[in-house]
Amino acid sequence: MAGLLAASLAGCASQDAASPRLSDGLSFRAKISESGFATILSAPPASFDPVEPPPPVPRTAEQDAADAEFMRVADYQNSVRDEVQALAEQLRREEQGNFQTLHYDNKGELGVVFEFLRNGRATLRKYSKNPTFRGETVRWSQEELRAAADFMWETFREDRVLQSTGIATQVVTAQISVSKEEFRALVKRKGVTIPEPVELVFHAAPVVPLVNPPRPPAQDRAVPENVAPFLRIFPRHDRPAGALNAVNSRVTVVLKDGCFRAADRDDALVLFPFGANLFVDSNNYLAFGSGERPGYARVGEAVEFMGSVQEVTTPELVDPIHAACGPGKVIKIEGMESAAAGDTQRAVTDRANAMRRFQAEYGLDARQAERALDWLDARGEANRQTTQDGILEPPITGAMMVEMPPRPVMDASECPPGSSLSAGLCRTSEGHLRPLPDWLVEFLEQNR
Repeated sequence: MAGLLAASLAGCASQDAASPRLSDGLSFRAKISESGFATILSAPPASFDPVEPPPPVPRTAEQDAADAEFMRVADYQNSVRDEVQALAEQLRREEQGNFQTLHYDNKGELGVVFEFLRNGRATLRKYSKNPTFRGETVRWSQEELRAAADFMWETFREDRVLQSTGIATQVVTAQISVSKEEFRALVKRKGVTIPEPVELVFHAAPVVPLVNPPRPPAQDRAVPENVAPFLRIFPRHDRPAGALNAVNSRVTVVLKDGCFRAADRDDALVLFPFGANLFVDSNNYLAFGSGERPGYARVGEAVEFMGSVQEVTTPELVDPIHAACGPGKVIKIEGMESAAAGDTQRAVTDRANAMRRFQAEYGLDARQAERALDWLDARGEANRQTTQDGILEPPITGAMMVEMPPRPVMDASECPPGSSLSAGLCRTSEGHLRPLPDWLVEFLEQNR
């Protein structure tokens, strides 16, 4: 049967997108091995139409007020930073066991709060007369707070319900990945008491019981019935993602002999995020997500997501993968969006924003701004250099040039005629930056 499927697929691969689905049981483009499982090593990105970004929304009075408040807080903190640092070092030496920590009070009358276990106000006044500094007597020591956080990890690590903990002012926040009802039941089964300083934050809705619950389907609904026979496993995390690192990551997800792997990560086995689904798109490609929404990814192309690529070692998650696919490193991906679609959308967004900034900051009209971007892009492409590895460096684009800030000016005498100093930059009465950058002067001279 595997040979027949492979032969039928070879004929389908040369047909256009409107070709009918295969009638012999295989409805998606893949190679079928002798074992009967599918392999997909590459796939073209689905068509994607980027959206022009909307014009920026005018700033509101509330935003201006928020910016002013931010500057007020920053100015205060900068003015007392050295004094605070020196005082904290003195308190750690002379009030050891009493002084705990400090924090800035950024609301209302700005100040710095120094926390003590005993006689906070009187103790601080022995060391400082600064009226914006105040001493407070607190209940929990830093050691007690850290012990409460450690208790949560030691007690619930194996249950995989704890996403993260954090120590703030007199509280330990514990981010919980299951509903309050599920967690309370777990606490009761374990027979433990949550430490008093711990504040629980839940990230899952409670499960609403059904009066007559239906029988669970024999087939996992995350995998189409006509795809499941050709996969060894479609592994997904059983918890929602917690806090993620603020970085973008990419992984090329392929299918090899029925197992999902990361082709650009030493063929590591892949664990998909909570709630992931597979589907076959209208061009017979196996894809991720809930349907052909803009930006979906196909098996065989790079996906991008927020967060670092982490190895997974939890036995409950990796043991089924190893049982189906053999030993090997398992990594988790945190999203299922097409990296190619993301690149396309960013290029359009960056160009539109660059054009708007050319007009707003330098006074170009729309036609000049568009021509300036084209000119910069062409010049950047022409100036690309070959690296030692024989790889061309990426060109300097117009969108990149517009992000390069002008040189700050320290004295109004440095401003060209017709401009004046404003927040470290020279601007005309219309708000346009001066002097023009050298590249823009060159462009305007060549394109009069």
